Amino acid sequence: MGMRFTARLSIFISLLVFLTMVVALLTSMLSVYFVGEDKMGKHWRALASTVDQALIYQKPESYDGWLPVIMYATGVRHLTISDGQGQVVYTHSTESKAGFWDYFHSLSEADLQLPQHPKYSLKIVYANPILSTIFSVPTMLSILAVVVFISLVLCWWIRWLKRQFKGLLLLEERSWRILAGEREDVAIGNIHEWPVNTSGAIDRLLSDLKNMSEERLRVDKLIRAFAAQDSQTGLNNRLFFDNQLATQLEETNVHGVVMMIRLPELELLVEEHGKEAIDDLLYMLVNMLSTFIMRHPGALLARYFSNDFSVMLPHRSLREADSIAAQLVNAIGTLPIVPGIERESLIHIGVCAYHSGQLAEQVMDNAEQAARTAELQGGNGWFIYDSPVPETARGSVRWRTLLEQVLARGGPEIYYKPAVTINGDLNHREILVRIRDGSEELHPAEFMPLVQQFGLTERFDRQVISKSLPLLDLWPDDSIAVSITVDSLLKHSFQIWLRDNLLERTKDHRKRIIFELAEADVGQYSDRLRSVIRLLNAVGCRLGIVQAGLTVVSTHYIKTLPIEVIKLHPGLVRNIDRRPENQLFVDSLVSACEGTNIMVMAASVRTNLEWKTLCSRGVIGGQGEFFASPKKIPTSQEKNTGRYRHF
Repeated sequence: MGMRFTARLSIFISLLVFLTMVVALLTSMLSVYFVGEDKMGKHWRALASTVDQALIYQKPESYDGWLPVIMYATGVRHLTISDGQGQVVYTHSTESKAGFWDYFHSLSEADLQLPQHPKYSLKIVYANPILSTIFSVPTMLSILAVVVFISLVLCWWIRWLKRQFKGLLLLEERSWRILAGEREDVAIGNIHEWPVNTSGAIDRLLSDLKNMSEERLRVDKLIRAFAAQDSQTGLNNRLFFDNQLATQLEETNVHGVVMMIRLPELELLVEEHGKEAIDDLLYMLVNMLSTFIMRHPGALLARYFSNDFSVMLPHRSLREADSIAAQLVNAIGTLPIVPGIERESLIHIGVCAYHSGQLAEQVMDNAEQAARTAELQGGNGWFIYDSPVPETARGSVRWRTLLEQVLARGGPEIYYKPAVTINGDLNHREILVRIRDGSEELHPAEFMPLVQQFGLTERFDRQVISKSLPLLDLWPDDSIAVSITVDSLLKHSFQIWLRDNLLERTKDHRKRIIFELAEADVGQYSDRLRSVIRLLNAVGCRLGIVQAGLTVVSTHYIKTLPIEVIKLHPGLVRNIDRRPENQLFVDSLVSACEGTNIMVMAASVRTNLEWKTLCSRGVIGGQGEFFASPKKIPTSQEKNTGRYRHF
């Protein structure tokens, strides 16, 4: 913040007063000097007249009786009378004990003319009393009194000025806070702000801006809901489910289970039991399904058709899906069903497995066929589609053992993937993790939900960060992005550990670290995350958001958090050139970031068409197979070229 207006005004007035005092003092000293010179001139003329008269009537030898007295009275230290031939007629010097003020005297010489003896000369040496007069006690006390008086008046005036301009200071302070981004806390100004009209205008503009921002957030949320949400139940819609399933099937070494949950024809039940009763039944069923699915990390629930709900369970086995289906069927017996509705024929579940390389349409056809078979069997039940899918899922015990072994060996393997701008320049390197089960390499999408489920996130994140920080020395000119789970970040012990480790690094190192958080976690825990985000920002680190668009959340965090980069979820990027609803979402997100320094980047870009479409929508960077595949950490001898095709 720069110097305030009142401070500048006070300094200016004080400077003017000081200069006035200096000018007044100088002019007074000059006045004393000229008055003293005039007075001394009169003394010397009187002395010369006396000596001139004495030369007529007295001999020089008789001068000692009266001339020394006159010399002492006039301050003459030495007097010499010479004739026309340069002979000294008379000379005398006075000696006296020097006082304190005598040390300030300066000796001056004067040659005086004798009118009645033009051939004679009178030369005197005298002490100039002007400085003695200036530095005399009365004069100094007078000057000091004037200076103190003026200083007191000046202090009183500055104090009065500050009181008069207090309202202006309040308005200026609020303006600085607005420019710093604190718009919510200063929406209404202090009643003492001045000028009043300016304060009122700012209040109204901030109110209008707040209304516009809220309207913008509502529109953004509606756009997200249009692209991903069912309007009646609030669940994900069919379009979003198909996107996520297609994205999963395009990955390598992916497997899982899809469940199709079929309910009775709700439209027919409305005619018989009424809309309100059937809406209550639908709400209970949706709530039951959501409760069961939330127990499984990474699972996705969507309303696929009017009476069909689909569930995707990545990296789960048919055995686990069989257990989940049995639990859902048993839970139907606990619901308060409206009389007249057959409880025994309320839910039919089709289960099928999927793996990499399949088409999403093929998987959903298998699930629908299984659901139809379960419906034909009669009664509540489920049916598992018989397909030649290899059983690669691991049980909880095996997963726990594998993860504990990975942590005991020092953590996961570290890879990196470059993120580049539209100009092809390197923006940062994203740190990726992999673990191995024998010869099989596992990706985070497969094991991270289990890490969270078993409560191992803090140990896992500590090892990943400990392995990532030394990379700052390997790439001295590049930034690195490290994903971190919100489970760890909200723990006080992890915050202390992270702070201490970051402070061990230089300021330049900390400025090149980007910590990435999932958008869904930021939207859910934004209030609890503010303190730790302020901590990271205070030590110099930067913040990134990943998986943008995976869930329907408000974009309010864009304006309230110090975010540098937002990365689109791969499901939005995949085939975006053929999906106008995803393009609409990207347009909305880019528009929400206007007026900020946030960069919108795309993750998992695979084709040139995807990249061109993203660039045309305002995305300014990306990463994925289109640019470079993930690589293991290079050795220190490898050269960093700064161009993505050489990463």
